Amino acid sequence: MSITTNFSYMNSFLVQESISLMFVALGLSIIGIGYARLKSKEALQMHRWIMGGAIVLSLISMFFVMIPSLFLYYINPNDGFFSGFSILQIVHSVEGVPAIVLSVMYLLNDLPQPAKKWMRITAILWVVGIALGAVVYYTMPS
Repeated sequence: MSITTNFSYMNSFLVQESISLMFVALGLSIIGIGYARLKSKEALQMHRWIMGGAIVLSLISMFFVMIPSLFLYYINPNDGFFSGFSILQIVHSVEGVPAIVLSVMYLLNDLPQPAKKWMRITAILWVVGIALGAVVYYTMPS
């Protein structure tokens, strides 16, 4: 059994955990947005903590599963770079980078201005990224 096979097997379990983490992050984001709409000091603090948790879950999923999975997929010479699945992965990756970068900026309290507009853009990018990630997950070759 080769190293790639071992990683692929382990990766199938981790990929399932990754999609679960992302759905939890999406749920946290929805709750966090609800707190932001209340606009009290306490609610905005809860918004910050909840969204911070969603960002951390996303980063864990990204660094421990998504990036290694992408690497393992592209080191296999049998997988076509221009296949439909490959293009979907690339679109998901390219779309997800701005969402993650903006999210980390918020986490580090480096708010782009106007903050409300950029938070809405980030929320849209996140939802699209998670939706594309779900499509990647459900169309993943075995």
